[in-house]
Amino acid sequence: MSEEQKRKAPAFQFYADDFLAGTSDMSAEEVGGYIRLLCHQWTKGGIPNDPDRAGRMATLLGSPSLGYVLAKFSLCDDGMLRNERLEQVRAEQEAYKLRQASSGRNGAEKRWSKWQKNGDPNGDPNGVAIATPMATPMAKRCPEDSSPSPTPTPNKKDTASPKSPWDVGFGVELPNSFQTENCLQAVKLWLQYKSERKEGYKKTGLTASLTKWSNEFSPAEFPSAVENSIASGWKGIFPKNNQQQSLPIQPAQKKDVDWRDSI
Repeated sequence: MSEEQKRKAPAFQFYADDFLAGTSDMSAEEVGGYIRLLCHQWTKGGIPNDPDRAGRMATLLGSPSLGYVLAKFSLCDDGMLRNERLEQVRAEQEAYKLRQASSGRNGAEKRWSKWQKNGDPNGDPNGVAIATPMATPMAKRCPEDSSPSPTPTPNKKDTASPKSPWDVGFGVELPNSFQTENCLQAVKLWLQYKSERKEGYKKTGLTASLTKWSNEFSPAEFPSAVENSIASGWKGIFPKNNQQQSLPIQPAQKKDVDWRDSI
């Protein structure tokens, strides 16, 4: 057996029951040295027939346990010590690999033998080509008995009218009197304020509110009224002089106390 074959497999089968039975009368030191020598034999092909070298490999140099451990190994024709059971395991492993390789080759040969060995990897075609392609007569008949392809319907998004610059949401536009940039920004600011307070508008309420504001405010008054209402934390838009703020509490008048009232 060549060195390449001996080192080819990095592991061997470990039969626990057999190992325990074969080492039942060995000490822990002896079992440790025995395992190390088995590993060296598997990777190097054998153990040198030299007690000093074998003792270093088993880490039992100078120990009386070395002689008992080496008794598990037999001297072979090449002058190396080997454990017979481990070599049986090696032979079984090599035989299994050879069987697997042979099965793989046989399976590949059976698959490829189905095709003619004429150099064509695809072999013979398994059907007959159609004399006239199906698309040819269909293409010839198309101008006679079929209508041209219909014009695609344009997308609604492509045909939709452009959005008005005065749109403030839901397709609702500012009233004519409020169609200024300042009023537009004021309405957007108010809608954002109401949204943050979880008091957003819907389409009907927004339309009604815009109509109400256009009747109550001029375009010049509306932006400042919005800013003042937001700053005051009001729920609605009121003029700056609106009395939404709480009236100041008048201090209680001090009552003159007569000393006779305490009697």
